[in-house]
Amino acid sequence: MPEAPYRLLKTDAVGDVMVLTITEPQVEGDEIATALQRELLAAVDAAGASKVVVDFQHVRYISSVAFAPLLKLRRKLQEGNGRLLVCGLNSMVGDVFYSTRMVSPSGEFTAPFEMHPDAAAAVAALN
Repeated sequence: MPEAPYRLLKTDAVGDVMVLTITEPQVEGDEIATALQRELLAAVDAAGASKVVVDFQHVRYISSVAFAPLLKLRRKLQEGNGRLLVCGLNSMVGDVFYSTRMVSPSGEFTAPFEMHPDAAAAVAALN
């Protein structure tokens, strides 16, 4: 059986949108953050994607160190007029995003990430 190309991600293409599902249940610490950044950027580069959804459905805990890879990916996509959306945030992961103001569920302030409940909704928003 061939080895999976990524340890922390599952990739899927839905039309011209790349869905990157984080498979690691706990995203914390510098080692995981560095590996996640490497895998996110490699997956987007390999696909040549400009519309990307990062799905957190399998993530049960996230620390703020995980925002560095997401912000790096967002910056890279914005440089090419692309977009990055996040989805699948459970209440604990969502709380970290809310408290750090990385998403604005009500739209009351400008946040780095646009959030959707699931991948289907995020893909629809990009199309």
